[in-house]
Amino acid sequence: MTQKLNTLLALREKYETTFKNALNDLVSKFKSEQGLFQGVRKTYEAIEGFADEPNKRVFRKVASTVQEQLDWFKKYNTDYLKQLFTIEKTNGSGLAKSELTVGGKSWGEFTSTELLRLKGFLENNQLKAMYNTIPVRSETTLWKPSADDIYSDRGGKIFEDPIDDGYAKTTLKEQYILTDPHPDAKRPAVVADKTTQVNIGHYTSQDFSGAASIRERAEMIARLDLLHKAVVEALEKANDVEVVESVLGDKLFSYIHDGK
Repeated sequence: MTQKLNTLLALREKYETTFKNALNDLVSKFKSEQGLFQGVRKTYEAIEGFADEPNKRVFRKVASTVQEQLDWFKKYNTDYLKQLFTIEKTNGSGLAKSELTVGGKSWGEFTSTELLRLKGFLENNQLKAMYNTIPVRSETTLWKPSADDIYSDRGGKIFEDPIDDGYAKTTLKEQYILTDPHPDAKRPAVVADKTTQVNIGHYTSQDFSGAASIRERAEMIARLDLLHKAVVEALEKANDVEVVESVLGDKLFSYIHDGK
């Protein structure tokens, strides 16, 4: 169905508000809700004769992954970008154009107004903050894609570390009388302490993560920078044309001041 420019302009404010809210929400999640991307499973079984310790059993499922959040952001904001650049393309029809080449690949030819809008979009500080604050997995942990059944529907984006398997221990103390090589009824017995370390329970512990790797985050930030540089270059080419003089400025004050 054919759309009219006035319809897009009327919808732009709504889309802009939705986009800003989504961007702020994602930045907030990445900055302060690391727990959203982390999971853990801890088991514990007391050895017979020792008290159970339920607080050593923990299970928290990974609620989301960085990829799921980025996919959501893309899905619900694609319309905003489409409307935004359609408006600029319509406004700039027939004006200066240039090919946009990113990383050696052509994205096509765009008007200077489209490119200018894209440049402003890429320079949005909140957009940069979103990518700069993407949660990342610790590089000191040996992560691998999780084979746990509870994450089988997450597209291989949940990672797990090796299971820590061991025994909880405690120290038992007892006293015993030292053997006196020269017994003397008048001399009190010498008592010593004896400590023995024993196992009181078997435990396992494993961490899960839906965060990105440091490399994945770095590559996204690098691509954002590469795209920005490509847009600046394309704008320079698009604007390398002779100007078409406008009389709008002259008419503006003539009308306001003199009614002409």
